[in-house]
Amino acid sequence: MPLDYEIDSKLKALAPVIDEHAEWFGRATKRIFFPTAFKGQEKLGVPESFQKWVKEVENDVFIEKVTLGDLRKIFEELHVVATGLTDKVLYGKELITLKEYDDFTSLYENFIFKLRRLEKDCAMIDSGLDVETGLRSRHAMEIDINRELERRARRGNPFTLALARIDNYDEFKDRIARDQSRQLLGVLGKLIKKCVRSFDDAYRSGDCEFIMSLKHSESSGGTAAVNRLRSYLMEEKLAVRLKDKTMPLTMSYCVAEPVPGDTLNELLTNMRLDLDRWDEEGDTALEYHEQSPLARYIGDKD
Repeated sequence: MPLDYEIDSKLKALAPVIDEHAEWFGRATKRIFFPTAFKGQEKLGVPESFQKWVKEVENDVFIEKVTLGDLRKIFEELHVVATGLTDKVLYGKELITLKEYDDFTSLYENFIFKLRRLEKDCAMIDSGLDVETGLRSRHAMEIDINRELERRARRGNPFTLALARIDNYDEFKDRIARDQSRQLLGVLGKLIKKCVRSFDDAYRSGDCEFIMSLKHSESSGGTAAVNRLRSYLMEEKLAVRLKDKTMPLTMSYCVAEPVPGDTLNELLTNMRLDLDRWDEEGDTALEYHEQSPLARYIGDKD
């Protein structure tokens, strides 16, 4: 099943979750303010649509585990608070305070806001955009670059790929706050966009990896884009803040000019292998030549 069809299906499945909770919130509010009208009736129920939706999407790659975990936590707290308030006025015959009501409505509004934002994020993914960086997605990259490879084979149109990878990512990926990660990725996305021309494309191809596709350009064009990105990173002075230290954010790069017959998977595999081989200290730039394995060479290393 194509990825975009799956996203569209999960996106549509969010609508009944939001609608059911809007109706549930109305019933909960009536019970809080008019408890005697509901005396003898069954307790306020929990909408089932959200839990069913979670089971359907919990293994999907386009919804992050952290996001799903936050939604579950708010959902559970929302319904615990709602039950407590409705029981208090119906069985305890006490009025709730303004603060209790404000806290309850804030929980509900936060839950709906996160669902709406997830709807928007899924729509962006479906359109070929990566939510956190504003770059094009990996799914879009595979379609776009395979098209360029076909043009290269048929017409001889040159183009160049530049791979940029965050250094030491494994060292800090599980140690930084989600907000900091989003902020860093957002800034990187903006910097990478500045490095390419209006008719070029840039993609997020993995957690710490980005691809620039430079149309009608030889490898020198990819090297120029990489040098611009390095310069922008130095100007921004991005840093990863950990509990015990602060690490400057640096990236390593590999540039390749595809030749007829290349495939995207082969190109990316070879570029990554070259970076793994040479990237010992970070901030490395390599140029990958397809003509011969012996032609691989290190472009520069600071």
